[in-house]
Amino acid sequence: MHLLSRIRNVALATLLLLLLGFGPDAWGQASPYRGLWVGTVILDSVNEVSIPLDQDNVPRATDPRVPTSSFDLAHLRVILHVNGAGQVNLLKDVAILNRHELDESEAVARLFAEETDVALITDPRMYATFPPQPAVRIASAVFDFGDASATDALDVMVEEVAQIAVNYAFDDTLTLNTQADRLAAREAIVAQATPVLVAIVDNANVALSFADFLSTFDSTAVDQIVANTSGSVVSSLLVEAEALRDASFYGDTRGIEMVHAVVDAVQSAAPGDASTDAHNTAAAFADVMNEYQRFISGKVFGDMILAAAIEAVAVADLSEAAILSALRATDAAVDAQVRAIQIKVQAYNDTRGESAVDAVLAAMASAAFVNSALSDGEIQALAEQAGRAVLADWVARYPVPVTAPTLDYNQFVESATFTGVPDIAAEAAARAAIDERATNPLYTEWSIYVAARIAAADALDSAYGTAARVMRTELPLSGTFAPGAGDARRSAELTQPTDLDAAGLEGRIYLPANHPTNPFRHRRHPDHRRGFNVERHVRFDFDGVLGDPLESAGYGVDKITGTYREEIFGLHKPLGPEPESNPIGLRTEGRFELNRISFIDTLNTR
Repeated sequence: MHLLSRIRNVALATLLLLLLGFGPDAWGQASPYRGLWVGTVILDSVNEVSIPLDQDNVPRATDPRVPTSSFDLAHLRVILHVNGAGQVNLLKDVAILNRHELDESEAVARLFAEETDVALITDPRMYATFPPQPAVRIASAVFDFGDASATDALDVMVEEVAQIAVNYAFDDTLTLNTQADRLAAREAIVAQATPVLVAIVDNANVALSFADFLSTFDSTAVDQIVANTSGSVVSSLLVEAEALRDASFYGDTRGIEMVHAVVDAVQSAAPGDASTDAHNTAAAFADVMNEYQRFISGKVFGDMILAAAIEAVAVADLSEAAILSALRATDAAVDAQVRAIQIKVQAYNDTRGESAVDAVLAAMASAAFVNSALSDGEIQALAEQAGRAVLADWVARYPVPVTAPTLDYNQFVESATFTGVPDIAAEAAARAAIDERATNPLYTEWSIYVAARIAAADALDSAYGTAARVMRTELPLSGTFAPGAGDARRSAELTQPTDLDAAGLEGRIYLPANHPTNPFRHRRHPDHRRGFNVERHVRFDFDGVLGDPLESAGYGVDKITGTYREEIFGLHKPLGPEPESNPIGLRTEGRFELNRISFIDTLNTR
């Protein structure tokens, strides 16, 4: 069939969708940059940390804010994933697995036969759910990260208990002449500190706190927002959402984002769609396991499209309504409809999954009806093409809240290791503070604080080790992934380092001191049991102008290029004229090129 005819027929099917009401106002288009991007960074510049002497033996320090050309190059592999909503995650590794059980003779041949057959897996705990197979795993040895929130939870408690201890122990009226006095003082500090630390433990369970918020932000509240986006219910929910954010160190902003998103959905909805859009938006925030987007990118949905395309051939001579009924009656479509019901968030009128199934099957039925005069192979191909086009570009995607806790974090804050921290930390800090006050005649407020803080941290060494192993498989990056996003100029081209514009993408990689891969740790050296916290601030700035199309790397592969920058803290003493208040880390810079190797827009689907 001539290519122009194919395009005309698919376009006609799309027009029929518009007439059915499945228009751009009803569906959010997937990001044109969605998928898996893999490439290389070539670092060629680094700031100078030494101060060389000039010909007159006078120290001449270079500006530590500006990386200068290095003698050699460093090559880093970079793996980024862009989801359907355009959000970007930095990955340390990803496995490409086939969802279908294949015999040995066809395993390699079919590994990449259809993109709907494969999944992108970053969580190794999911490997066992896939059939045994020869798979492809892409990894980067230079990027590793834990879940900083778990370590932050312990840091907050250590800091709090140290402050309580020093406030009590530094009191001039405190007498510690006898052992009984010291014991009473320690018990008093423990009595003050324990309830405060217990409150921190309770508030650290943000999954439970967010569930409590959702019980208030129910279907009735959504309906009230639909009726009036400036009513009292909005302000009341925002107060609760801000309290949720401020209740703990975690700073969970999901409640605030949810309120604003529902209001925006109502205000931007097409006539008659406000209630549906509002409920679906609320359901997307309550869908903490991301079940909907895993469903539309998963095996059940993909199998439905394949089965419906085959069925379309047999019923193409019927009316469009009869074709749609036949497609919906296939076993795979029934399974998809059942799954769509199962993933509904029951607290709202959640139509996301069912609407996705309806939109895709309607497009396939329209394509089969329009092309009924063509050959069987062409009908099947065009029906499948129409279904996949609607799935990719019309079925709604929803942003994933970046402050959502990881599964490992949730397990950690519910564990006995974490819930037992208040007693251990309070006792250790109290003992150290009182001992410092009682035994050091030159004690100061600072010395008491340091003693209490070190003692609490040492007492929690085991808890810190557990927290450091809390796994995060993807690191969210903020900003925009697109040609022209950010400022791709090199630092050496700028008149002043501060002339650099906002980043295209940026993120913070945190490697706790007790993380198994911390570079300072050495398991067989007694002085190297604990490393130093390492922070890496990375940013990607893209070449071109916003709105530019993607470049082609050849053979239909898209590529994107730009400038990569990184600043590292923890490997070297802070640089710059104000190392305490405005520290400068080790800065490096270079060029990157990324190639898109998959359009799959959701990770860890089954």
